Amino acid sequence: MIGKPGPFPIIESEGTGVVEKPMAPPRRRHTCSNYSKCLTLAAALNWDSFTCRGCCGDIDPSLVWRAHQQKKRDEMVDMICELPEITPIPGHDGDDDGMLKVVGKR
Repeated sequence: MIGKPGPFPIIESEGTGVVEKPMAPPRRRHTCSNYSKCLTLAAALNWDSFTCRGCCGDIDPSLVWRAHQQKKRDEMVDMICELPEITPIPGHDGDDDGMLKVVGKR
């Protein structure tokens, strides 16, 4: 697939969410094998909504890292969000900060 690992937060919408100006629903791939993980990440990061538009179907490891940090700080997130694990990429000794992968990629 073409694109970058997601999900992507929705920052602005054309509608306001009120009945007179409803928001357009975001594009999401409900059949994606990582959809429920992305939904959990969006909840842990307290996003209003997210979209799959432009996503290659993989999860962005930096979002998983941020969600794990949020889980440490927020007791409610810790109770309700079951996040994907973070593991070092095989062949790296863990000293390289960017060398993480998300367990459970497609």
